[in-house]
Amino acid sequence: MDIGSGAGLPGLVLAIVRQDITVTLLEPLLRRTVFLEECVEALKLDNVEVLRGRAEELAGKHVFDVASARAVAPLDRLLKWAMPLLREGGELIAMKGERAADELAEAEAQLRASGARTAELVTVGHGKVEPPATLVRVVAGRAPERARPRRRR
Repeated sequence: MDIGSGAGLPGLVLAIVRQDITVTLLEPLLRRTVFLEECVEALKLDNVEVLRGRAEELAGKHVFDVASARAVAPLDRLLKWAMPLLREGGELIAMKGERAADELAEAEAQLRASGARTAELVTVGHGKVEPPATLVRVVAGRAPERARPRRRR
């Protein structure tokens, strides 16, 4: 699942290089979903599904192994949207910039609330791009159950 796919990065690229996986591109704007569908058709990608909507609308309807996001929202907000879409052990890969460490620290409460198993910073692209990209990788656990109100007798 590529949340807020926009112009298709990274979702379309993943679908091109990994024909063995199914990629869902999620985008709320109609003009962008039309563009993405045209790209999928032009590139003859049988492994891509384009959905128009928001991540929070899919909770409980779809479950994914991996969710990616690039320039969608601050991490604490992104966690609220993405974690309900992941199976236990699934991963959120959030492409972040130089504020990645700060966002990770600021999202500590939301990480606990969403049942994240682990969260870490990962730097990729050394020797390939300058500067290298900073990712936040979160592994989903089981979300904590909410306390039920006690019934009065």
